[in-house]
Amino acid sequence: MLTLTLLLLMAVAIAVLVVLVIYLVDRFNGLERDTKQMLQNLQQPQQAKPAGPYGGLSGKALWDAVAGDPPEGFDDLILDGIRKRYRLLLGEHIGFIFNEGVSDQSKGFDAVPPNTRMVRTPRSQVESWLPPESVEAIYRCGQGYSRNDPAELPLLRQNLDQVCGQLHVQAGLEVLQPASSILMPPPPEPAAPPADPAAAAGA
Repeated sequence: MLTLTLLLLMAVAIAVLVVLVIYLVDRFNGLERDTKQMLQNLQQPQQAKPAGPYGGLSGKALWDAVAGDPPEGFDDLILDGIRKRYRLLLGEHIGFIFNEGVSDQSKGFDAVPPNTRMVRTPRSQVESWLPPESVEAIYRCGQGYSRNDPAELPLLRQNLDQVCGQLHVQAGLEVLQPASSILMPPPPEPAAPPADPAAAAGA
């Protein structure tokens, strides 16, 4: 009976030792995997953070980023900052295209400008890209405005606001002011003729 009890105790002890060894081996393997992963992360070059007011982007890559297709590594916070600065860039580019239409019409030219342009802002100079169809529509509005036909102006204002509004929406920007109110202001009302001093004296 005593011998059987001792055998049972030895069997339990051996089982406990086997479980303990298996646990320790598993822990050791886990630590080894974690150590290898840490070493690989340290050896990999750290990804550079986007630099500059537009995250190092320009041209179509910048447009794609604000339009919802940013490069890898651009989080929402970075994109929000880029969009805030992009509003000025977009306005400058739209104004240039429109004024080119006005100028070309007065000179008898008809040459839609390229859809890319270097735009200088207070903080940098960056290439701006806009969809070609939008560039042509804005240019035609400028030409129409230069013709100064009162019957044509309402439709031109509507077209300009629609095109520029779509560009702002595509870029994730709120339309704060219709483009026509900036680029196509109504002509000033003619001043009242001066009163005739002689008539005023006679009255």
